[in-house]
Amino acid sequence: MFLTGEKIGRWTVLDKYTTTGRNERKWLCRCECGTERYVLERSLKYGGSLSCGCAAREKTVSYDLSGKTFGCLRVTGKAENQRKNGGVWWSCICSCGNTVDYPATLLVTGKRTSCGCKTAKRTNTKDISNQIFNSITALYATDRRDKKGNVIWHCRCNDCGTELDLSYNELLYTNRKSCGCKKRRHSESLPGLLTHVAGTSIDMLRSEKLPVNNTTGHKGVYYIKGKYTAKIVFQKKAYYLGNYEKYEDAVAAREDAEKLLLQGTLEHYSRWKERAQTDTRWADENPIQIKVAAGVNSRLRVQFLPEL
Repeated sequence: MFLTGEKIGRWTVLDKYTTTGRNERKWLCRCECGTERYVLERSLKYGGSLSCGCAAREKTVSYDLSGKTFGCLRVTGKAENQRKNGGVWWSCICSCGNTVDYPATLLVTGKRTSCGCKTAKRTNTKDISNQIFNSITALYATDRRDKKGNVIWHCRCNDCGTELDLSYNELLYTNRKSCGCKKRRHSESLPGLLTHVAGTSIDMLRSEKLPVNNTTGHKGVYYIKGKYTAKIVFQKKAYYLGNYEKYEDAVAAREDAEKLLLQGTLEHYSRWKERAQTDTRWADENPIQIKVAAGVNSRLRVQFLPEL
């Protein structure tokens, strides 16, 4: 038991403590810098905590690390970009030629001794010149490395001819398909492939495909913690339809929601489209709106606009 006012390092124990989930006491302490914090009793007792961290920060601030060497790192001076946290940051050059910035605390404690190149796998230096990864060809290795020490390769996208730089790790392990042109083309083609109305896809509403993660055999019904949960997703929002003891009840709740919301949307869209084809001005002035809200007993309330 500590006495109020007792000093341990820079800490002064105050007359208040709390208990952790492991039934350990944490005492409220005030550091000489004014910081107040709860500290584990065992950390105070055995010297694990002597301050809020200000002592270490003051120590690293007062030291000039320029020209000093820490493992493979030689400090060249203070970093231009000083972060808000972590004390003073120093710019270092690694023996491999890579330049990195680290806080003084990591350098003086030996937690950073290289840019990461020493921990990189030997295969990172493997010659992969002219090898093709999906639609990307690795042309030649540059003299740069990423933060983990992987060699940066200059590459060419075989789909569009764009040249870009990618790390060895990106090429071998991320299954990257292209420089990004495939994704852009796919995104550009979606509006022409799918009909979107009121924040949802008409084509997707017609789909009866069962999700790959479904285990009950019915779309929108899941078995969770001994009960069957029914839900429906509309306009990128999930609506929960309740938890049920019986599978049949969950299926019935889901089918009721499908009839009300999904089939209702398709029918409303069909009527709206029929009128829009003969009156484009009316269609521009009356876009489809579908308002959904949770009702009583997990039932949905749906309003289709404009009224037809």
